[in-house]
Amino acid sequence: MALVNKEDDLKLIEKIVAGDEQAFSVLFFKYLPVLQIFATKFTKSDDAAEEIIQDAFLRVWLNRDKLAEVENIKAYLYKYVSNECLSYLRKKLKTDKMVDAFAAKQTDSHNNTVEAINLNEVTRIIAVAIDKLPDQRRKIYQLSRRDGKTIPEIAEILKVSPNTVKNALVSALKSIRIHLDQHGIAFLFPFVFLFFKIK
Repeated sequence: MALVNKEDDLKLIEKIVAGDEQAFSVLFFKYLPVLQIFATKFTKSDDAAEEIIQDAFLRVWLNRDKLAEVENIKAYLYKYVSNECLSYLRKKLKTDKMVDAFAAKQTDSHNNTVEAINLNEVTRIIAVAIDKLPDQRRKIYQLSRRDGKTIPEIAEILKVSPNTVKNALVSALKSIRIHLDQHGIAFLFPFVFLFFKIK
């Protein structure tokens, strides 16, 4: 069984490296249960665990070219999630206000689903969030999500490094997520932002 799983993972990785978002979605849902348990135990917060998993998978996707060298995808994902957990705890220790903010989260926030949300309203709110992004970050986001440009292509167009593009995308998606949260919209799986296209 373990061998079969490993072969399945290798097939998924091959597709993901080629840019297959559906394969990435399969990988996400395959390892989500164990990673969510791990992140929740680490942070003692369901909300923090969801955010951490989103950020971890976002970074995995943006660095998917490196997956070709990965032999144990489960260990690789645990490494990313562990790093995000450590980053979260470092930030949390800097201010007690974060503890209060997480404690004040509504316990039923997980009941919100993509299906229950008016997508037209979500699109409008996201558009507002995009308009508020710094100029370069907004250009990078639009080139990626609206125009379908790859990270190397965006780097070439804007004459910046690929790492600058990756970091800008991470920051842009976080800003959009925060903006949605401020409007009372919470997704069960925040990583859907990765595939949310703004037409």
